[in-house]
Amino acid sequence: MIQRPGNLLSVLALLLVLGLTRPALAEDIQGKIAGINAEKNQLVVTENFKNWTFQLERDSKVYLNDRPCKLAELQPGDEARIAFTRQGERLLASVVRAARK
Repeated sequence: MIQRPGNLLSVLALLLVLGLTRPALAEDIQGKIAGINAEKNQLVVTENFKNWTFQLERDSKVYLNDRPCKLAELQPGDEARIAFTRQGERLLASVVRAARK
């Protein structure tokens, strides 16, 4: 059976387009808040001795002890779970759930 080069190129192009348009997969981490910059909408979380810097978007949700709050209400040392997506080198937080004892 002889394949035409045009058909193969069409299939490869379709696979490339499908690969580029797939939705971003959400990830999550859990750690302690190391720093907050409310003016820049940034949050730094330490997990296993590694610092992660997250950018919060306008529609990001922030919770402290299961109640909605502002980023500025969080404090270093609070436990946090962050749901995020990667956009190149940037980590975009969609949900921040913090707990304080």
